[in-house]
Amino acid sequence: MESRIGVINYNFSNFSEETLFSWCRDNRVGYVELQRKSVWEDIEKPDNKIKEIGILLQKYGIKISQISSGSDFLQKTEEDMNKQVWMVGEMCKMVKDLGFNQLRIDGGWPKEGVDEKDYRALVLKGVSKVTEIAEREDVYLALDNHGSVTNNYILLLDVLKTINSKHLGTNLDTMNYRWYGYAVDELKDIYRQVAPYTLHTHLKDGTGSRENYKGTVLGEGEIPIRDAINILKNAGYKGVWCVEYEGKEGAEGYRKSVEYLRRIGP
Repeated sequence: MESRIGVINYNFSNFSEETLFSWCRDNRVGYVELQRKSVWEDIEKPDNKIKEIGILLQKYGIKISQISSGSDFLQKTEEDMNKQVWMVGEMCKMVKDLGFNQLRIDGGWPKEGVDEKDYRALVLKGVSKVTEIAEREDVYLALDNHGSVTNNYILLLDVLKTINSKHLGTNLDTMNYRWYGYAVDELKDIYRQVAPYTLHTHLKDGTGSRENYKGTVLGEGEIPIRDAINILKNAGYKGVWCVEYEGKEGAEGYRKSVEYLRRIGP
């Protein structure tokens, strides 16, 4: 098993968790990133699948690199903000029950009733609160460059530097900055700026941005994947090289992407 290569379960041909873990074992992939619904589908209910997932991980010899909490701090009310903070806090405890200590968090999603001028303050407020919990629980939080808010790398870096905690970093998605609208020739500089804060990766390739975006197998798009890897290594990154594939081939696209990653040898 190649211990630092991983995949995210997103867009994986509708595989169950067990089918995905079996695929990883067969393809010598050591890590998986799961989404919250894999372990805790309904946050209104206490029921979770931590025990079942733990048994499957042991059965197939797979480890979790992180779980995405699906957090959203762009909330209209204090009550809704506190519920998001509570949810992330509960997940900080759950991940430790699975033998690791990292969550992916999102800043939030634009919505009616939340003014764009308030995005920074709301993201900063929510991320500050969950970072305080993470520090107590000794869990690490990777703020994703995702969607139309934290894909603004200036805002993302502002949040990371303002909070300034070793328990808070970023999940570097190589394609998302391009999707957001940055030019290809801007990407390497952005990677260099966020690399020192990177706790986890989504190695993702593709072409275009927004409505023109098309996901591809690693090495077949316009994203400088090799440069991204070298920049991260030079910054001291020691985490999982996690493949995310958003094309139409499902598991086969993941297999090809893993083989590309193996060939270039991070």
